[in-house]
Amino acid sequence: MQRTQTARYNIVVKNRPGELAKLTKLLSDAGLNVSGLRIANLGDKSSIQFAAPREPGRKHGLRKAGRSGL
Repeated sequence: MQRTQTARYNIVVKNRPGELAKLTKLLSDAGLNVSGLRIANLGDKSSIQFAAPREPGRKHGLRKAGRSGL
């Protein structure tokens, strides 16, 4: 059995209703299988950290979709 490498991602979003739903829709549409999730409140922003299989270009794709990381 081949093991898939996992990468950790950190996305910062505005702390308001619907932001997590937007991110999970984006990840779902990309066919991404999230293997871990953690959310932290940073005042007017939230940090959404998740683990997923490592794929070339994923960080660029998230940036292009308007999602910023720390």
